[in-house]
Formats: sequence, C-alpha cells, structure tokens
Amino acid sequence: MTQYEQFLTPENFKLAFVRLKTSSRNLYKTIYYEDLRIFGLYLDENIESTINQVKNEIYKPEKSHKIFIPKKDNLVRPLSILTFIDLLIYQAMTNVIADNSYDVIAPYYDNLIFGNIVNPSTANVLDREFFFKSWKRKWKRFNEVSKENFENGYKYLSEFDIASFFDTIDHNILCEILANTFKIEANILELLSKCLETWTADSNHKTFKSKHGIPQGPISSPFLADLYLFYVDTEIKKLNKKYDFKYSRYVDDIRIFTKEKLVSQKIIASLDLISRDLGLIPQGSKILIKEIIDIDSELKIQNSKFSEITKEYKKENEGKPAGTLKSKTHKNLKERFINCFDENSKEVYLDKTVIGFSLYKLNKDEEVKKKILEKSNILLTHFEAILYYFKRHFNEDTDVLNFLKAILNDDDILFHHLVALIFKNFPELPFDEKVYHRYTFEKHRHWLVNFYMISWLYSNDKKELILTDVNNENYFIQRELNNYKYISSADKTYRKIFSTKLLDNSNSLLALQGLNLLFHDPVLFKGFKTTSDQNSYVKYLFTKQPSDIIIHTLKYEWKINDPDTFFNRSIWTDELEYEELKISFLLFIKSYKIDPSKALLNLNVFNNLVFNKFCDKLGFTKPSPEYGVNLKSNIIEKKLPHCNRYWTEINEKRNQKTEAHPFDKYGNIRLRITNKEFEELYQKQILTIEELCNFREY
Repeated sequence: MTQYEQFLTPENFKLAFVRLKTSSRNLYKTIYYEDLRIFGLYLDENIESTINQVKNEIYKPEKSHKIFIPKKDNLVRPLSILTFIDLLIYQAMTNVIADNSYDVIAPYYDNLIFGNIVNPSTANVLDREFFFKSWKRKWKRFNEVSKENFENGYKYLSEFDIASFFDTIDHNILCEILANTFKIEANILELLSKCLETWTADSNHKTFKSKHGIPQGPISSPFLADLYLFYVDTEIKKLNKKYDFKYSRYVDDIRIFTKEKLVSQKIIASLDLISRDLGLIPQGSKILIKEIIDIDSELKIQNSKFSEITKEYKKENEGKPAGTLKSKTHKNLKERFINCFDENSKEVYLDKTVIGFSLYKLNKDEEVKKKILEKSNILLTHFEAILYYFKRHFNEDTDVLNFLKAILNDDDILFHHLVALIFKNFPELPFDEKVYHRYTFEKHRHWLVNFYMISWLYSNDKKELILTDVNNENYFIQRELNNYKYISSADKTYRKIFSTKLLDNSNSLLALQGLNLLFHDPVLFKGFKTTSDQNSYVKYLFTKQPSDIIIHTLKYEWKINDPDTFFNRSIWTDELEYEELKISFLLFIKSYKIDPSKALLNLNVFNNLVFNKFCDKLGFTKPSPEYGVNLKSNIIEKKLPHCNRYWTEINEKRNQKTEAHPFDKYGNIRLRITNKEFEELYQKQILTIEELCNFREY
C-alpha cells in the first residue's frame, strides 16, 4: 500500500478523528466540540464522503479563521482555526507522515529530542488514540538531562531561540525535508503544500497568501515543525566530532551545554548558520551564554510539591469537597503566588508556571483577588486562568464585575481576545447596549468576540437579536447562531423548517448541523426525505443508509440470525408506527457514542414501542398506561425474562440520567449517563432483542 493509499483509508481518518477528540488544547478544543458532535453523528458516512472528495479532487481547503492572543511582550500569537474537515484532513495526512518518519526520528527521542514525541499508529490501542505522548514526563526528562550535563562538568549554558518560528517555516523547504529525509510521497506533499498555502491566509480580513508559516493550534503543526528542525538536529550532531558539547531540544527550545565558553560561542555561530539555511531567524536578544552556578534556579524547575498539590486538590480534605486545598497548602501556594510579583523575592519574578498553576488551584482569597486586580495589566497571558479563578470564587463580587465591565467598555482596548473570554466565562453579565453596538456581527478580525457574544445575548434574554438574520461569512459564528436560533423558538414548525433549510447549505458542516438539530426531536425527523437541493454530504450519507435500519443492524452488526421474526410487516402492520420505531432506533444507534443521554432517551422510546406491540400480539392486559409501571408488574417476565429485567433497568436509568429529567426530587441536578455506563446497557439491549427475536409464539 502506498502512503497516499494509506492516507485515504477509513481507518486512518477514524484515528485522526479520535486524536482530535483527545487533544488537550483548551480554547481550540472548545471551539471544535460542536463540530466533533456534528461530524461524529454519521462518522463512517462522513469520513467516506470526505475521502471521496479528496480522491476525486473535489476537495478544496478554506482560509483559516485567525485569533490573535496577547503575549507578554505586547505582541500577539496568531491561532489558526481551520474548518473541521480541513482539520481532519490535516491530521489524517500527518498520521501518515508520522508513521513513515517514525523509524528515522525515533532514535533521537529521549536523547536529543524531548518534545512532541508521537505515538505511531502501531502503538497499543490506548496510546495511539493520543497523537503525542505526555508532555509533562518529557519536559521533566528534558530538565533531568540538563541537570546531568551540568553535574558532568558542562557548566556553560546557551539557550537558542528562534523568532516567530511557526510563522517563518518555509513550505518548499519543509516539503523538501519530508521528501528527502523522511521519504514522504510527492502526492501527499502536493496536497499538504496546497493546504498550507491556503491556511496562511485569514478569512476575516485581507491577508496575502504566503509560502511561509504553518497554522498554530492544530496538533499536527508542532510535529511538522519538529521534522523541520530535525535538519538542525542532524547537522549539529556532526559537530560532536570536533567540539565537546551537549545538545538537547524541546520543540524550538534548544539548549547547549559546554565546558568552555569559547566552544559555546562556536556552537551558537554554527546554529545561526544552520537555522538560516532553513530560512529561520535566531532571536539574538534571547541568546546568551551563561556560566551556571545553580542549575535548578536556572532551569526554573518546580519541585514535586506541585504534583502533591494536584493530588490533594482532587481529594476531599478537611471535610470539604474535592477542588479545595487544605488551609496550610493554600497558605503556602498563596505565598508563592504573591511573591511572583516581587522582583526581590526568591520566587522567580512573574513565574508563569507558578501563576498559572495557582489560579487554577487556590481557594477563595480576598488578598489573591486584590493582587490580580492590581496587576491585571501584566497578566494578560493568564487572562483565561484569571477568569477561571473569578468565576469559581467571585462570580458575583462587585469589584470583579466592575473590572470586567471596564474591559468591555474600554474604547482603547488592544486585545479583543480578552473581551471574547469575558463573554465565554461570564455570559450572565448584564446586557450593555453600548457594548453590543460596538461588537455587532460585522466582518472583522476579532470574530471570536461575536462567537462568544451569542451566549451573552441569550443569557440576557435578547433572543430577538439572535433571531435577526445576520449575514456573516464566518462558519463558526453562523454555527453558533444556528444553535441559538433553534433553541430560542419552541415552535416545532419553525424548528423543522429552519433545520431542513440548513440541509441545503453549501457548507457541509452547516448542512450536517441541520441534520443534528433534527435529531433533537424524533417527531421532526419523521418523514425526512432527500431532495436535489440538499448538500452533497447529506445526500451521500442517506444513500448509504440500509432500507431497514433495524433489520440491517440486528443482522449484520448484532449478529442476530432471525431479526424478522418480530420486526416484520405481518406484526408491524401500521406504517406510521413502524416508521416511529425505525426513527427511535436510528437516533439511538447514531448518538450513543456522541451523546449517551440522548441515546438513552431514544432507546427507551424504542423499547416502549416494542413492549406495547409484544403485549398486543400476545393479548396481555396492561395494568397501567405507564410504561414503567407495566415493566415493574412483570407481565412479560415468564415469556421474556431478559427483556423484563433489562428494560426495567434501562427505563430507570432513563429517569435518572437524561436531559428529559434534569433534576431529581430534591431539586439537585442529575448526572448525565457516562459512556461506560451506557456501553453496559447497550450490551444488555442486544441480549433483550436476541431473546425477543428467538421467541416463536406470536
């Protein structure tokens, strides 16, 4: 099998989908959560359709939607949000590149290279679901090797830094390295090059296409960047024959240890020349040669107390629930946090590790709140962590609310990303007409503000502003607007017309969203038909549906020999009734991996219909019109003991853990059913249907 054939296998795309689900990049992942649900609803069909588009050369990558996040030097880091299908194809390509480069780069792992270490697709089942191995252990090992170098007499340290690394990666050089060093096939490189060139542009404002830069944000990009720097690794290794030095790299963080300062100077000069071969520009202001006295202090190694604090945070302590630190631990961590703002303290000034860690772990504390408000202007890079702390401990605090309102009303604000995060974390902030008019849904580069502003409008009961037709070309904004337009109206006619209209959308994900919205209500889904106007994705996946989804699933997936003993037209003479049965079954099997609670609701509807039909055929008198009461009366126990027992369990779980019953009798929010719990019910459901189909006394 060629690499290109390997790339276009359903197995590779499914692995790419799983790896996108398991990636841990918070902001990035939250934006894509809805897309994962929409695409995953008909995963097999959608993957097949995507593959066919690539095979038939219909697929065209789209410009990215960029977010600009502030850095501590008041510059910005661009985060590229690709359309989900682009992101999936990118990951599928990178899976193949990773597998075919692994044998070349693997000997350097935990030796010279410590960051972005990939799991090949040949790894065990659990590991390969994650594209990268755990970064924490690798970062720890990176520091351990540095300490070993120091203890072996290499006392001069140089840290080599590259300016705007991701933005300066040359596409032609990248493809040349992938072809020559890692033997990646030309047709994959051709597609990759076309995609990268498109993704450098920003759909929200004028940007020229460029042959430089790879999108920051996708988990594929750091790996490609690593392969790009592999040229540096191999070239610098050759110098070991001439000079005595130690070289190690974590992504673009390069450390050189030497015993002599002169050797350090020569290696730095060599690195400069090698990196310029790649079109990279070293950041001279950050490249210093230092004689090390205290290696721990130099590397800013945080001791194991952090891991101990994390363990404590997850347990119940002093009679308080998990998520609360002991008083002593809180006091010590708070002291470290406060000392980060003192240039003369032993704590490293503005240590980003301590500050970030503290904000996610500290208990409610007025002094901590005061320090954050005083120093907020130098903590912009920690703004999401600040909002997390405020949301958790000071949700209704007047000082905090005034602070947030001031940012929203700041006419001179430089970083609109901060505004977006406020809307995301505090959608219940009171509506402000001035703020709304300032950030109306216009085409501009700060689209993330609009994206999160929708929930703010909804929380403030400004549904009419959401229902107003908004002409916005940003897919992510349009997707959110669609969700809120749907839930803002209780009218079933409006919902059905709105959802079915989406099925015609030229954007495949928006069309699939329409289908996903229909899944909320089986009544709306009933009678669904394909038309010539519908999106190709929608038409394709319904042409792949078997004519009778129940018979097909029972026979070919559940391996039940005679499903038509019960599910046949002599028993189910009412066409509408059987259509309802099919719909509830379809919704159950299509959503059980994506939304178990919704699947449970539909499974219970299916079982209820089956139960009623069984009782009717055998002439059982039901003591009550209520399904649950009839189950508990055990009227079918002698005929179908499995069904009686397991359907009762499924019905009880439905009453406990679905969106149909969000509160228990005490007014507490119910827990939604987990994937593991539902998987157990799923296996029991198979047993019930097998028992039903083997019954011969109708």
